[in-house]
Amino acid sequence: MRLDTLRAMPFASAAEHLAAEFRWLDARLAAHVRRLRAEGRFDDSPLRGLRLEEGPVLAALGPDRAAPSDACRGREVIDGRAAAGPPPPLYRIARAFGLDAFARSALLVAAAPALDARYGAALALAQNDATRHTATPDLLAEMLDPVHRVDRLATFAPGAPLLRLRLLRTAEVPAPLAIRALHVDDRVALALAGSSGGLPPGLDAALLRIDPADEDWAPDLLAVPDGTAPVVVWEADRDSGQRVLAARRAHRAGGDLLIFDPSRLPADSLEAEQVILAFREALLTGAHLHVEAADLAPDGAAAAALCVLADTGSAFTVSAGPDLGYRLARSANVERVVLPPLDATARLAWWRAATPHDPDVARRAWRSRLGPSGIGRCRATDPDAPDRPLPALLRPVHSRWTRDDLVVNDTLARQLDELTAFVRNWPRVLGDWGFGAADPQSRHCLALLSGPSGTGKTMAASVVARAAGLPLYRASLAAIFDKYLGETEKQIDRLFGAAADAGIALLFDEADALFGARTEGGDAHARYANLTVSHLLQRIEDHEGFVALTSNLPRNMDEAFTRRITHSIAFTLPDAAGRLSLWRKAIP
Repeated sequence: MRLDTLRAMPFASAAEHLAAEFRWLDARLAAHVRRLRAEGRFDDSPLRGLRLEEGPVLAALGPDRAAPSDACRGREVIDGRAAAGPPPPLYRIARAFGLDAFARSALLVAAAPALDARYGAALALAQNDATRHTATPDLLAEMLDPVHRVDRLATFAPGAPLLRLRLLRTAEVPAPLAIRALHVDDRVALALAGSSGGLPPGLDAALLRIDPADEDWAPDLLAVPDGTAPVVVWEADRDSGQRVLAARRAHRAGGDLLIFDPSRLPADSLEAEQVILAFREALLTGAHLHVEAADLAPDGAAAAALCVLADTGSAFTVSAGPDLGYRLARSANVERVVLPPLDATARLAWWRAATPHDPDVARRAWRSRLGPSGIGRCRATDPDAPDRPLPALLRPVHSRWTRDDLVVNDTLARQLDELTAFVRNWPRVLGDWGFGAADPQSRHCLALLSGPSGTGKTMAASVVARAAGLPLYRASLAAIFDKYLGETEKQIDRLFGAAADAGIALLFDEADALFGARTEGGDAHARYANLTVSHLLQRIEDHEGFVALTSNLPRNMDEAFTRRITHSIAFTLPDAAGRLSLWRKAIP
């Protein structure tokens, strides 16, 4: 077959391409060993500690001992066939990572021992050292481009794409640049063979690969520019449409959407390294990477890794807070886009698009802070299921009681019925009737149930939540308080954030311990307690949902909380008729 005809034939598979590459590599290795011997640089001394028999190793490389000119023609054929059809994995990966022809060939040689056992001994023979079963920069430079050997060593510097993006790795023990052992990990080796396996342990839990169409299912509801720079940072609350915009960019690029959430990594993971590996995975598979970095510290190692990746010029998107967004925007490749807040009115439109025939859609929009991505996942799952796992400081209250089980006087019964009607109907009043836009303060419902112990306060809170269709969770005060400065406020943020995301009702038993009155002056402990109460006031003010407080000592609570209470119900001990009714219910 003529060479020009062969060059026009595309490879049928990744395996066929690798077989051609290995035939070319066989010829280069054999020519390299012959050149060492011809130049008198091959050591045949019997004093060497370990010997390699040249004959068997060369025989394993195949009978064809091509001359250097023949090997060059083989390279031209492979390049021509790779360009004639869809690029093989090696060529596609090289283009995605910005590798030149030399770096691409170096990657192939370094990966050869991971794909074919013959090359462990062949590389050792090529280096005249039986202990070296992997390639070194010196070997690769001399074998692939001996004329520019010294210049080619820069390809293997730590800041070059091959090592910076973890296509190649070096041994943990430091060594001079020219003799560093180079190898590839399992993920890169399998990617060169066209396989998708081999993800590092722990990384798979933080990566989610989805079809862009699964995110951008209601395109008319988010008319926000998605940015034009290679790297776009969207500053907004979690799930405010960032994934939808990332899906649009992935759709334009013709690839999948790869979501990386560092908060799902194991506790002992190195976040900076995992960020780089997630970026590498997107390039290996041709996907668009979107990083959920809202929880990353702006001065941490993971944030620094994102800044390094932004300077590469490759396209990816980030969901981050203002501090991290400002740091990333120092790169010329980064564009910051501030998304508008997603209020309950906007969520109602997304819920109606997702569940157009749901008669309870207004309640879902007002009881949950789910964004477009969470709402989209609820289309195929249980709409009442939490989008994210609830933290351990929230414990479910399993209620077996109904309204008929409550034995209270007529005044208390009327107040509880009013509270139940308020919680059950406020989605319709605020959402469908539009009162929420006119009065933003009406979006939270704070009920104080006070009175002596044993009068039914916790029972009443569970009955109200059950009648309104809301799961009730008790906040653990022991888990909220922390002796370290600032940690209590973080726990309060986690609690209210998780409650808003999941659309649950909150119960604070013995609330006077957490909502106690602030004091003037005092020592550092008192000032810290005042700071905690002030932060709690702010979160109560911003929270959209039903919060029930029970207390035996309501007078000990801060006055600022009493001004925010929408319903205050005082429980009293039952009279004789009430006690008789309780006994009758208790004894079958």
